[in-house]
Amino acid sequence: MLLLCLLVLAAVEDVRSGKVSNRLIATGLMTGVFVQIYERRVCGVYYFLGNISIPVILLYLLFQMRVLGAGDIKLFSMIGGILTIQELFAIMAYSFIAAGAGAGLYLVVDQQRRQKLYYAGRYLLDFVRTGKIEPYLPPFASESFSFALSVPVLFGAVYVLYL
Repeated sequence: MLLLCLLVLAAVEDVRSGKVSNRLIATGLMTGVFVQIYERRVCGVYYFLGNISIPVILLYLLFQMRVLGAGDIKLFSMIGGILTIQELFAIMAYSFIAAGAGAGLYLVVDQQRRQKLYYAGRYLLDFVRTGKIEPYLPPFASESFSFALSVPVLFGAVYVLYL
């Protein structure tokens, strides 16, 4: 239940300001340490460190491409610190499914969807062709649209933990 409260706060912060505060992430990480130690005694520290490292390792490439922000990765690490690795993977999977659905709905109503899809396709082809990781900086950066991934993360967590 505490995790759900933290995720709701993170989603509200992310929608309002475009980022999740490090204070909230630190609160979640501290909670995770206590939960893991309570459940597994001293070995809980090792579980905690492993679980918070997994999102960093798995999502680092997306961070380098500027597709995900550091706050998004820290949010997944916070979840991993509190829950089991299986629950973390399930939440990550459902979060990305929810984010993809949200992005698809956004593209349906977007007037520049053809240009955006073309640019994304060119970016992927260049990445495959050269193998070089470049930041994903679409030419539409002047738009003030920001996708708050914490909202799909909240949906993914609710689905995994309560449905």
